[in-house]
Amino acid sequence: MSSRSPSAIAKRFAAALDHCDFAEATRYLSPDCQYQTGHEELIGPTAIVASYRESAEWGSRTLDQVVYESEVEETGDGLSVLYTDRVIHHGQMHEYHSRQHLWLNEAGQVVRIVHEEIPGEREQLDEFFAKCGIRR
Repeated sequence: MSSRSPSAIAKRFAAALDHCDFAEATRYLSPDCQYQTGHEELIGPTAIVASYRESAEWGSRTLDQVVYESEVEETGDGLSVLYTDRVIHHGQMHEYHSRQHLWLNEAGQVVRIVHEEIPGEREQLDEFFAKCGIRR
């Protein structure tokens, strides 16, 4: 796989997010990148990366530990990233999974991100938070 292949670029983007390296993640987004979060659309690297950063900062302030991992898959019309967030609080651990679909332009920049909630995952995460006395 070439280091400039869409899959390799998506893996580097996802790895930057896994490590909360938001400056690095920004490098992979086109200036007019669109991010459909599920309840709003963000446009541009600044707004998109701010969303990722806010989520990570909330996790680090609220939980004992969060470990982020990702796995990139090629799909018929783009790329898919399966994100796994291992959240640990008061000795209890929960894994939350979500998926984001990515589309890249010919220059190798991410031009579109669409967040997909995997059925049941958000509800299980909310139950874990409630069990730990956490409100989001």
